[in-house]
Parts: sequence; C-alpha cells; structure tokens
Amino acid sequence: MADNSNPGNFANRPKEEVKAAAQKGGQNSTTGGFASMDPDKQREIASQGAMADLTSLKEKLDKIRSPKLQNQRETAVVLSAVEDTLKDQKHDTTPTAYLAALLALLSQAIVPPDNIVNKDLATSVVYLLALIIPHVPAALLRSKFPQILASLGPTLTNHDVEAPFLRSSIGCLESLLLAQDSTAWALSQTQISPRRAVAGLLALASDHRPKVRKRAQDAIAQVLRHPPPSPALDHPVADMCAETALNTLSDTLAASSTKKRKGKDHAQEQHQPGLIHALQLVKTVASASGGWPSQKIEPLCEVLLGVSRSNNEYLAMAALEVFEIMFTGMADQCSSLKLPRLMEAVSELKPSHNDSQLLPPWIAVLSRGYDVSAQISPEETFHKLPALFEMVSQYLSSASHEIRVSASECLISFLVNCVPDTVITNPSVVDEKVLEKLARAAEDLLSIKYQSAWMEVFHVEAALCDALRWRASPLARNVVAAIGELRASVSFNGKKEADSVLGKAIMSMGPEAVLEILPLNLRMPQHGQGGKAWLLPLLRDNVINTNLAHFRSEFIPLSEAMYQRVIDHGDNEKTMEIKIFETIVQQIWALFPGYCNLPLDLGNAFDQDFAELVSNLLYAQPNLRADICRGLQTLVDSDREILAVELSDEEIQSRSRTTKAMAQANLDHLATFAGNLLAVLFNVYSQTLPQYRGHILQCINAYLSITKEQVNHL
Repeated sequence: MADNSNPGNFANRPKEEVKAAAQKGGQNSTTGGFASMDPDKQREIASQGAMADLTSLKEKLDKIRSPKLQNQRETAVVLSAVEDTLKDQKHDTTPTAYLAALLALLSQAIVPPDNIVNKDLATSVVYLLALIIPHVPAALLRSKFPQILASLGPTLTNHDVEAPFLRSSIGCLESLLLAQDSTAWALSQTQISPRRAVAGLLALASDHRPKVRKRAQDAIAQVLRHPPPSPALDHPVADMCAETALNTLSDTLAASSTKKRKGKDHAQEQHQPGLIHALQLVKTVASASGGWPSQKIEPLCEVLLGVSRSNNEYLAMAALEVFEIMFTGMADQCSSLKLPRLMEAVSELKPSHNDSQLLPPWIAVLSRGYDVSAQISPEETFHKLPALFEMVSQYLSSASHEIRVSASECLISFLVNCVPDTVITNPSVVDEKVLEKLARAAEDLLSIKYQSAWMEVFHVEAALCDALRWRASPLARNVVAAIGELRASVSFNGKKEADSVLGKAIMSMGPEAVLEILPLNLRMPQHGQGGKAWLLPLLRDNVINTNLAHFRSEFIPLSEAMYQRVIDHGDNEKTMEIKIFETIVQQIWALFPGYCNLPLDLGNAFDQDFAELVSNLLYAQPNLRADICRGLQTLVDSDREILAVELSDEEIQSRSRTTKAMAQANLDHLATFAGNLLAVLFNVYSQTLPQYRGHILQCINAYLSITKEQVNHL
C-alpha cells in the first residue's frame, strides 16, 4: 500500500506481513504449535473438531470474507492471512488449525502481563477466536487454557479497552470455561485457573457500559448453567459468584445509606444505577441452574428485604424479582431441596407488625414461596395452612391499608394454590381436620377485631368457598350466615363485596344449602324477617352443577304461588305489588338455565311430569319461553361439552362431580323425551313472531342432534 499512515492497522499493512505473523503459529514449538505436533495427533484433533457443527461457523466466516464496513475489513485481512498460511502449510481449515494460527497472531499483538502492542490486530484476532473456540475440542481448550487466559488477561484489566473488544474477549472466556472439567475448577483463584477467569467476568458484570455488563452477566449465567459432571447440586464456582454478587450489593447499599445520612443532595439517585447493576448480577447468579447456593441464602434474604424498603419502586420491584427468580428456580426436583432453608430464612426476617414499608414485600415473598412449596410438596404444605393462616391473619387488624391488602392477597394465594384437589375429592381424616381449622379461621376473620378489614376479608371468604368447592357445605355455613346477616342490613355499605362471597357460596355449596341458611321468605314471610328477593339475581348468576330437583321442589311452587296472586288480581289495573309478583316469577324462571347446567340428578329430576310442565309453560307463557328454551338447550350442551373435553374422568369429577359416562347417560335420557319436546318446540316456533324465534331454533337444533345420535346408537 502506498499510504501506510497507520501501520498498526492490519488493513493498512501488506498481506504478506500478516501472513508471516500467522505462520508462526506452526513454527513456535515452545508453545505447542499445531504444526509441531505428530501427524497422527494432528489428524485425531482435526477429526474431533470436524464433529462439531461447522455449518454455522462457515456461514459466519463467509460474512467476514465479504466485509461491508471499514472495521470489518481489518478482520477480513487477518482471516485471509490465516487461511493462506494454513493452505501453504497444507493444513485443513479446521477449528483446531485456526486456533493455533490465531494464538500465534495474538502473541504478536498482546504481550503479557498487560501490554497491548497492536490494538487493531488484537481486536480482529480476539473477534475471530470468539467464533472459533466454541468449535474446538474441549480437551484441547483445557490444555491451552493457561496460554489463552494469559493472552486475554490484558484485555480484561485494561480500562482503555473498547467495548467491542471486551465483548469478544468475554465470548472467548465463556467458551473456554464451558470446556473445563472438575479438576480444572478445583484450582485456586491465585493460579492461572478458571476461577481467576470467572473473577474477571464478575468484575466486568458491574461495568458502567451496558453492553459489556450484559455480555459478562450472560457469560456467567451460561457457565453456571453448565456445571462439569459432578454429584454436587451447585456449580463449583457458584459460591464464589454468589459471594461476590452479595458483597457488591451490600457494599453499594451501604454506600448509598452513608451518603443519605450525610445529607448529600441526590445521594440516593446517584447510587441507584449501582444498586440496579448489583441486583442484576444477583439475579444472574440466582437464575442459573441449581439456584442461589444454600450457604448464602440467609444473608441474601436480609439484604434483599432491606432493598425492598426503598422508596424507589423500581428497586423494590427488582428485589422482589430476585425472590421470584429464586422460587421459580427451586420448582424443579433438584433445586427444591433448598426451598425449606429459603422459607426458614424468610420467616426469620419477619418485620415488625406495623412496618408499612417492609411488611407488604415480605408478605408477597412468603406467598410466592408457599406457592412453589405447594407444587413440590402439596400435602405437606396443605397441612401447614392453618398455622400460616393464623400468622398472616393478624396483619388484617393493621391500621395500614397496604398491609391489610397484602395480607388478604396472601391468604387468597394460600387458598388458591395450596389446597390440592385430592383433599376435596378424597380427603383423609387429617385432611378433614385441616379443612375444619381453615373454615374456623376464616369465620374468625368476620369478628369485630377485623372490622376495618372486612372489605379485604370478603375477598378471602370468596376464595375459601372456591377452594372448598362442594365441601363448603357444611364447612362454610357459619361464614355464609354471618355475611348474609350483614348483607340484609339496610345500613351495611359492603353489599357488592358481600354479594361476591354469597355468589361463590351458591356456586360451591349449591343453592339448596345457601337457602337453608338464608331463606328467601317470599311466599310466607316470617314475623320479623324480611324477604330476600335480592338473592334471586345472585342465584341466577351463580347456580351451576347442582340438583334440578331443588328447582322443582323450591321454585316451581313459589312461581305458582306468585303467579296465582297475579291471576287473582284479574283485569284490574296493576298495582306495584302485582308488578313485583310478576317480576319475581320472571326472576324464578331466569334461574332455570343455571339448574340445567350439569345437574347432578338429571335422570330422576327430569321425568315425564316435569317435561309436561315445561311444555305447558312454553305454550301458556310466552314471556318465559326464552329462559325455558335456554335451560332445555343447556341440558344438552353442558353434557356434550363434558364429552368433548380432553381431560380424564378424575379431573372432570374433581371439578364437576360427573364423568363422561354420566354425561352420555344424561344425553341418552334426554333423547327419550326429544321427540315430544321437538313437537312442542316446532308448534311454539310457528306461533312466535320471527324476531323472537332465535332461542327456540337453537333449542330445536340441540334436541335434533341427540335424536340423530340416538338413532345412530340404535
């Protein structure tokens, strides 16, 4: 080149000069050059390298050979020189051969311990090494580890090294560390060993440059996720990484607190980036395979809870996210052995009763921890629930709204996540006692002591009914009675929350059990007890999977009595009372579709008499046709959905107390009435105005479908 203004830049130097430097990779016998090896050894190593996935490597090298930018040209020149050297020496272009030549070039550009002679050459060589090393046989990487680490050392410790150069060096280290075995990891940090390399990565993991910091953290995570074969749960270097990350976080937090106490302006804001970077490093170690090392759990919990007290919402959430990562990592079978120790550490750090800053995050951590515990040991966690319920319930009496909300959400989480299906479908004697204790604890929450938290308590009671399902009767009877009494009070302000609980009770206990506790008192009101017509909309929205016979015995007589009063009034002008009776009749039959949704007693409750009653109503009362048709259609559709769902009978029965065989039996039973019902429906359809026929047509289609199935079955 005529203009060699920067001889340090290999793109500006003659290709022959670069080639000569690369040739030293095969001539330097003192460093174990590839060319100095025995030919058989060369072929053996080359064949091992050929077993790696070279397709992606070839594609990457092809891109380098066709550079588009100036900085890529330098790398292309170096690669071309290396390949020409290998060709001249009649070596195949295997990863092993590339490695030998590139190491020779690296020795020209970097002179240990800390002298980077030619930064441009070093940048290109390290970039190529980062591509090549993952494809080199692990045994060779282990043997070359001291040489490579000594060459890369200056790039990791020199503060003037640019970010792209550093990222390539980190990539080389990552691949080298992944190739090390247990023997190499046993070497101390004072030696040229993998531990020393990890120490360099940990330092870079807190670098002020985002891309360098992230690349170092990614490399640490990869190393920790791929431990060498060993019976140990954690990676050999996990303790070292955890201790460094914890010390960094503690020191940064202490520095922030000191500055704040001295009253320096913006001290907290100044140290927030450092805290965030330290928390990110902790998350990196915690998210690796095996999770946070057992011996370091207690101090980490203490520091994290301290960070969670920060007024900075981002820091508090980041600290809680570390807990979340730790719990998530412990959900697998191997790491779950650490969970009891973590939960013990969290419990021991219980804040004071009125600490409105620290209690909410602590309660959230506790809730998540037992969620994971329930996944690992469902029975054992369930048996702890009464004690946990009692411990968390005390915070519902707090004067702080935030603490009360956190406590209620934690109790809801316990009920949603820690009550296994087996204790509902097939409980042991011990399980039944635990359920009774939970019900009593929930009942105690409605005492005057927790009156300020009743709105939060109602959410807990609703979750209790959901968790107990049909066993809510009789376990939750006292809860329903107490809330029903509050709801009936004119001066009570929490009617919406109370309705939510009663709705869940109707869904789980069934309407019959709820109405035994809270009778409607509409037909013959008892003295001193007002009617509870407000229950009818709740029943309409929540009745499901119950006894159809209860509708026949409870609501049809009530409907007839209310309708008789309307008839007795004659053609006189309707009074407000008569309009109320008509509304009640309409509301009663609005319950019919819910009772028809997976009824438990269809075979007995839906008989000829009931079919005739429904048919007569379809003819006689057009205003009830929509609800009656929806109910008849739901009888068919709900059982067909059970047959179509891809779940086992055990799973279906745990939720709906039915099976696919029972659903098919119900459809067969309905098919015996289909002919007569269809005749009625077609007649009613012809008598109905077109704009009101939609629900009738849908009902007809449902019964035509089971009639065809019955014919096919025969």
